[in-house]
Amino acid sequence: MSFRNTIVLAVLVALFGGYLYYVERPAIEREAEAGKLLDFDVDAVTRIELESSKGKIDLAKAADGTWTVTSPRQTAADAVTVDAVLASLEDAQVAKTLDDTGANPAPFGLAQPEASVVLTLADGSTRKAAFGKKAPIGSSAYARRGDQGDVLLVPDVVRAGVQKELNDVRDKTVLAFSDADVKQITITGVEREPTVLKKEGNEWSLAAPQPAKADAAQVRSLLASLRALRATGFVDDAGSPPDPKYHLAPARVTVDLVLGPDDSRRSLLVGGATEEPAKKEIYAQTVPGDTVYVVGSHLYSMAAKRAMDFRDKTVLAFDKDAVTGVVVERSDGAGFTLEKKDGKWTVADAGDAAVKEFVASRLVDDLRELKGTDIASETGALPEFGLDDPTETITLQGSGGALGSIRIAVRGEGAEKRIHAAADGAQTVYLLQDYVFQRVDKKRADFLAAPAPPAGQQPITDEPSEEDGDDPEDEEEDAER
Repeated sequence: MSFRNTIVLAVLVALFGGYLYYVERPAIEREAEAGKLLDFDVDAVTRIELESSKGKIDLAKAADGTWTVTSPRQTAADAVTVDAVLASLEDAQVAKTLDDTGANPAPFGLAQPEASVVLTLADGSTRKAAFGKKAPIGSSAYARRGDQGDVLLVPDVVRAGVQKELNDVRDKTVLAFSDADVKQITITGVEREPTVLKKEGNEWSLAAPQPAKADAAQVRSLLASLRALRATGFVDDAGSPPDPKYHLAPARVTVDLVLGPDDSRRSLLVGGATEEPAKKEIYAQTVPGDTVYVVGSHLYSMAAKRAMDFRDKTVLAFDKDAVTGVVVERSDGAGFTLEKKDGKWTVADAGDAAVKEFVASRLVDDLRELKGTDIASETGALPEFGLDDPTETITLQGSGGALGSIRIAVRGEGAEKRIHAAADGAQTVYLLQDYVFQRVDKKRADFLAAPAPPAGQQPITDEPSEEDGDDPEDEEEDAER
């Protein structure tokens, strides 16, 4: 190809590219914009007006990006719901423009729209849409941009999405706080004396009714449940104090939080059941605040905790990394000793038998996490607990000697079965759940792997092989003969 032809071809390519960029691309973009129901930037929306048979709702966005319901009452808005409404409108595409609708919008339900939305943007401009009836075929609805214009077919989910009532868009968070800010928790109404939990640094302790170490996992579980609590309904005119029918003055249970760094206080009042027992809902209120919430009845059991529920019921506290041996004595004589050598667990007197190290390591973990479900005694072991003749005694060894021992006694059968545990030298006796006991109820064989078969020999298994003539089909044929 000559140089002249190359130049001509390059010019043609450039002209064609310019045509695509300056002519075709704008046309495609205009067509795409025309395909949208409303063209707007979600981040630029500062106000939303929704109107339907469910009512008229106005929302406004604050400088920090949070949304507030300004009408029909002033209250916090649910950010997830507001974001979903805006996302649905932003994504809404026009499926079809009806050109032969004439000037009468009534047949499409647009003379008196079933729903409408007005978005106000940061520059003061607005975007409007009105929604009429659902189309008789398919999952579309009739709509218009602004107050006039062509009748459009849009997805019906968009129309349904803007039909909101106040409770749909208001914030359903009952008690807002950050776990890190909680310094003290007080629960009243459950026992004769309030249960008081205090945090020092990152450690929780029981301050009342009697000082004791607290189980941090139980405290975190309570806070997580309170933070996740969501209302299913609202009573905005309950009175102050609320009407006695809500059982909030006084409340059945009160949970008080002291929050840092200014020691502000937030309280949750747990009230009585609603008038519809089948719904399993109760009333609740936060202080400060005058709204009465309707919440699931599980709130009562979640908040009505005893001091004992927060007690640290660890049977024996020890440092896992300091353990070099575990000696297990069993009443059935099947005791054993585990030893840690060069960072690996072995079974004493096991010879060349392979050891399941992960089982040994897990046993140490389970012993460290061994917790009672309740406290049977804090004045020592009574004879009926059976700890003077334990089912198992487990002693943890360290490089400097014994780190401590746990005695476990199993007494009774079936519904009468009781499992007690205590650390040697301690006055506290714990009740154990059977499944917890099973995790530490080990025998020597549990730690030994099956021996490898000699070379050329099939491994020993419990499954019959075809070579042994134990095939079920063969047995059936033999029986028939």
